[in-house]
Amino acid sequence: MSYVLGLDIGGANVKAVIIDSKSNVLFCFRKYFPLWIVGKEALKDILHEIYSHVRSSSYVVSTCMTAELCDVYNVKSEGVIHVAKTVLKVFHDAKDVFFVNTNCSLGSLEDLLREPIKYAATNWAANAWLLKKLCSNGIMIDIGSTSTSIVIVINGKIDIRGYTDPEKLIHGELVYTGILRTNIATLVDKVPFKGYYTRVCAEKFALTGDVHLVLGNIAEQDYTTETANGRGRSLREAYARIARVPCADAELLNEYEIREIARYVQEVQIFKIFEALMQIRSRIASMGVDPDNFKVYTVGLGEFLVKEAARRAGFKEIISIDDALGKKVSNILPAYASALMALEESVV
Repeated sequence: MSYVLGLDIGGANVKAVIIDSKSNVLFCFRKYFPLWIVGKEALKDILHEIYSHVRSSSYVVSTCMTAELCDVYNVKSEGVIHVAKTVLKVFHDAKDVFFVNTNCSLGSLEDLLREPIKYAATNWAANAWLLKKLCSNGIMIDIGSTSTSIVIVINGKIDIRGYTDPEKLIHGELVYTGILRTNIATLVDKVPFKGYYTRVCAEKFALTGDVHLVLGNIAEQDYTTETANGRGRSLREAYARIARVPCADAELLNEYEIREIARYVQEVQIFKIFEALMQIRSRIASMGVDPDNFKVYTVGLGEFLVKEAARRAGFKEIISIDDALGKKVSNILPAYASALMALEESVV
């Protein structure tokens, strides 16, 4: 029996899923993997860890990636080629190895080597392919540890304006804010402080993981990334890190005050995603289509955040991807969608 291994190789996390010919999930894998810390040569080690779970002599690999943006690579094309060749080397006995491209289709290593930039930052492309299968008018918002990706389907067609990360930032299809890794000082220039607003210092004192831990949005075990000061992920330590943002500390600010700072940062995050959604709603409306009729599918560790942003943007039907698919794949969706692409495009 043939299986498909779907991979989503990012610069901060590596995700994998194995599905059978009926799209049943047999294995899921998600691991924090800071490529800029461990180095690009360590990529083969985590892929070997995934390879140890392959129990079939007949399997296909389908890969999307975002790791090429990591600054261990001089340029993106170098990263794309390194990731692809490493995948091919580790999964040497696979029947075939495919890579997701910005056309929302699959290509071979030879295709990738001819046009590597078409295979850069393709997690969104896997999501868009799946969204088209789910509805004729819809938006999918995927928020992970680092960033938020938005894809759109209008009248049964994928409607993407940005095919590279810079283009996606322009068109509101990429918002560089995430649930764990975003430096608070890049989100806000001021925070509430003892009945006033005070400017923040441009230091990496606290991350959004601290914010969402303090607000109860995530549990300590969800905080999988390194912290801003390299210390622990306890609630007490998260409070202390946030207190540093306005150049204070846990003696100058009590927990109630620190929690209000966290709440303010969360509101700014929601607004950034809301702004992108309003840009997209405007685009949809300009095409003579009513954005009120669009379904919104939420994906990723930060679903709670994007649901609120979508609600504020006026969307009525907001659905978790797990509920839509009847499977627990939200935190690994691009890997799962990549596997489905190989399965449903009859390359298995």
